[in-house]
Amino acid sequence: MERTIVAALCACATSAACPQERDDAVVVTATRFPQARSQTLQPVNVITAEDIAKGSQQTLVEVLQTLGGVEIASNGGFGQPSSVFMRGANSGHTLVLVDGMRIGSATLGTTAFENIPLSQIERIEVVPGQLSSLYGSDAIGGVIQIFTKSGKYAPASSVTAGVGTYNTRSLSGGVNRTLGNTDFSLNLGYLETQGFDATKPSIPFNQHNLDRDGYRNENFSGRIAHRLDAKNEFGLTMFQSDGRTHFDNDATIDAVTHQTLSAFSVYSSNRITDGWQSLVRAGEGQDKSATTGAFPSFFGTRQPQFTWQNDVKLGPGTAIAGAEYLAQRVTSDSAFAQNRRTIKSTFAGYVGTHEEHDWQANIRRDDNSQFGSHTTGLLGYAYRPTPDLRLRVGAGSAFKAPTFNDLYAIDPTFSFIPNPDLRPERSRSREAGLNYQVGANRFSATYFENRINDLIVFVSDPVTFVGTVQNLNRASIKGAELGYQGFFGGLQGNAQLTLQDPVDEETGKRLPRRARQYGSAAVGNAAGRWRFGAEVTASGARFDSTDEGPAKKMHGYGLVNLTASYTLDREWSVRARWNNVFNREYELAQNFNTPRSNVFVSLQYQPG
Repeated sequence: MERTIVAALCACATSAACPQERDDAVVVTATRFPQARSQTLQPVNVITAEDIAKGSQQTLVEVLQTLGGVEIASNGGFGQPSSVFMRGANSGHTLVLVDGMRIGSATLGTTAFENIPLSQIERIEVVPGQLSSLYGSDAIGGVIQIFTKSGKYAPASSVTAGVGTYNTRSLSGGVNRTLGNTDFSLNLGYLETQGFDATKPSIPFNQHNLDRDGYRNENFSGRIAHRLDAKNEFGLTMFQSDGRTHFDNDATIDAVTHQTLSAFSVYSSNRITDGWQSLVRAGEGQDKSATTGAFPSFFGTRQPQFTWQNDVKLGPGTAIAGAEYLAQRVTSDSAFAQNRRTIKSTFAGYVGTHEEHDWQANIRRDDNSQFGSHTTGLLGYAYRPTPDLRLRVGAGSAFKAPTFNDLYAIDPTFSFIPNPDLRPERSRSREAGLNYQVGANRFSATYFENRINDLIVFVSDPVTFVGTVQNLNRASIKGAELGYQGFFGGLQGNAQLTLQDPVDEETGKRLPRRARQYGSAAVGNAAGRWRFGAEVTASGARFDSTDEGPAKKMHGYGLVNLTASYTLDREWSVRARWNNVFNREYELAQNFNTPRSNVFVSLQYQPG
């Protein structure tokens, strides 16, 4: 199966695929300031609202699954807990930002991808690699930054309605305007589905409830930006997603999780001199989750944040320097020995280009009120021996702070003892890659190595069965990412393939839920008002835990998806997506079901 996956994806890569971004696209996540994608030292994937519309996916997890270097896991269908693994690192090793703001859970240490709606997204930048020297804790595997819609780039107005399998219904729309020196945007979205049974009868502890586990989400985003003059702008951003997910944790009681993700910020962007750009941003991200059913609970995270960043033109490059403040506040119906901490950070860097040479250097110091200070760095260099070939190398360090659950959670049953002496998980990585372009065809390859120390693991006393967490394990992750984008025979498309070996060095076993091979390919064709596309997403075998026995094995899978769209006139268009065409049964997490063959059709009205 795994050899078949590699062969199929390589075959797609040598034929055609559809580029989702251009090298002249401007990105900000890789360096913290605007830079041409062709000059970044890390491979950056860019997904636009137009790409999302053409692909007709319904969830962010579906979109991320099509990218190289990204694996997913999901406990069922719509709204069920989902995880992202970048470059083989743990799910908590990916930092997620919405308009520059953290929105994750400080108790779990992860972000609820399942509750980030596509209808509010204007652009996604996905940067694999160690970026703690730019953003601090969590960026061991990479950074995913989501930008909500704005009045400057989004359509003036639009309304989209859709229906699909599992009695799925969606409605979204927005108004985006530029009036004089002011851009404003307001977008609303709604999604509801009856879903399917999220769990299998094999789930342990009598948790299976034979019912349909539905999901409902209401969301909005807003933005106002006003330019005082050509050099000074200030604005406000808002985002909120409110989701209700039915799930199984008891054989007879229907449990529901009500989760709200939100982020808001105010900012001021000012050009002090011709070579000095200053940004001040203040805001807050929140994650609130309340569960009803057999085991009710409530957990909330508030993260007030402040950033001051300065970009200064210096010689052939740009120097950055700044400071950040992050507070984390936890509220819960469970007891915590401590429920707050603060992180004060300073960072600096220099990014430049001179003739055939590109370079990047960053350093950051984070002072955490719980465990003290931590310093991380990044060095990168690229050389163009010819106009079509670019060679690049890099090395960096990163870390992840322990969660509040690991440090301070108090279990009234005394079956778990927190460990306030935990150290941050630390990693060091290096990578080398190349980009090669022949006409409209682009090829890329990246080799990476990542060693993670002080991994936090759960241990249990064999006599008392009391558990705790300790810094015991080490992980070694080596791999390669291959990619192709271009045009061939009137077709356009892309293909990505990741080969990796993510290993727990203490046991010699593979890290849970990670395959040695996975990837995707897509091909599209436009003919008049019609546009057709086909996708292949595939993964090798994975294990649901560090136990690599047959009982924990999840077999490899390959899925075929089809898309089609038709432009009725200048204002109306219809799109359709058929997922899992061959109705394959597969697993993304053991004991949880995945969607079978399903269809979704949408109608869009976009005046003007």
